[in-house]
Amino acid sequence: MPIEITDIARLAQILAKSGVDTIEIEEPGLTLKLVVDTGIRIATSATPAATDAPINDHSIIAKADVAGHFLAAHPWQDKPFVVPGQRIEAGAIVGLVKVGLLYAPVVAPAAGTVDAVIAETGAMVGYGTPIVRIRPLN
Repeated sequence: MPIEITDIARLAQILAKSGVDTIEIEEPGLTLKLVVDTGIRIATSATPAATDAPINDHSIIAKADVAGHFLAAHPWQDKPFVVPGQRIEAGAIVGLVKVGLLYAPVVAPAAGTVDAVIAETGAMVGYGTPIVRIRPLN
């Protein structure tokens, strides 16, 4: 019996209510992993500029498009994609989400200055989890 979208929505509701943040179901020919953003594993960057920056209503948030583990830098590099205070263009890669053996880029939705890297490297993130806060250009 195939899994229906209503089944997935119901499982997500059960996860959210129970406090469990991840479930993985495997059947022959099908793997389903649900991650509910409980906020428990999301932490503010330890960079002082990131934690001291004021939040304003005009901030733009780069969000994860997939569920997995957040990486601030490419696995072969030590330097993070972005740091607070850095100017970036729309479409710039601001991080990666590792899903199994794949890496999905997190891209900036608009040009601006990086205000804060919100997600902590290695943290489990879900779809729509805020990753980087950006101050738009004036």
